[in-house]
Amino acid sequence: MREKDMKILGETIQLTNDYLEISNLKFLKDNPRVYACTHGEPNFDDLTDEEQQDKIFQKLLQEPSVKNLKPEVKRHDGLMEPILVRHDTQEVIEGNSRLAVYRQLQQEKAEGEWGLIPCDIVSSLTDEQQAAFLNQIHVKGKTSWSAYEKANFAFVRFHREISIKKIAETFGETELEIKKRVEIISKMQENGDNDISHFAYYDVLVRNRQISVSITDNIELRDFLLKNIKELSPDDSEVEFTSQDLRDKLPTIISKPKVLKKYINGTVTLDEGYQDAKISGAHERVKQAHQRLSDITEKELKQLDNNALNSLEQDVRKLNRTVQRINDMIGKIKDG
Repeated sequence: MREKDMKILGETIQLTNDYLEISNLKFLKDNPRVYACTHGEPNFDDLTDEEQQDKIFQKLLQEPSVKNLKPEVKRHDGLMEPILVRHDTQEVIEGNSRLAVYRQLQQEKAEGEWGLIPCDIVSSLTDEQQAAFLNQIHVKGKTSWSAYEKANFAFVRFHREISIKKIAETFGETELEIKKRVEIISKMQENGDNDISHFAYYDVLVRNRQISVSITDNIELRDFLLKNIKELSPDDSEVEFTSQDLRDKLPTIISKPKVLKKYINGTVTLDEGYQDAKISGAHERVKQAHQRLSDITEKELKQLDNNALNSLEQDVRKLNRTVQRINDMIGKIKDG
């Protein structure tokens, strides 16, 4: 057994290094990667601790991180880095994916010794120390959490009645950033949406100022967007709109109330509304003129008497001069 130490929030924490039985260790339910796997599971909180641990194990086995790690662990006949375990709770603070790989290899009776796993062991940690350590490893360190996992980490702590200011200090982030992360997950939960693939859409709703203000002031727009986002299917080969589409196109639609109304009513799609909204006043007038003139037929002209036909001819000449003037201006602008 070797001893070493690490520093968390300026305090030196003593560690020992040893091999522990994997059957005695627990997945950390509040680890954001673990939490992301389970929070959408129906009645997860009603399960016994043993049932929750098994559910976490089964969910982790489906994660790409675990699938990719397994062949590497087998190839090296073990871990390159030990996992971090709290002795007082037997929870794996860091290394839940590695523990899942060991358990799977043991179940498969794979060649090698998988009943014992190398661990760095800390006698105990405060909640603040544990959060700060995970933040250092996964938010600022080499093994990065996704934006969704970072947001969940802040959200869980906020709902344990830890202040935004305290969370920000622990994470080394601004209070504004922590507030945004909490708000994003809150919006997902309020909308009953547990689909991780939708996170980026809610991120846009919160972080884009023009959209955020608009959905606060316009309940119809808010309800319309939340309904459409929740109904998006990641399995569709062609998603109706991406989060980037929402970020780039919706503000343009919002700036044109008439187009926005058509979008909310479902008369136009996001892309169609964007195309309509970005048309300038001059462009819109030319389009309307074209639409009003495009259906004139020869049969209709033959019904006119000579005076009416001559008058029309004069007006068409004026129209041609107007069109030529516009073309000249366009050409001049393009030529610089």
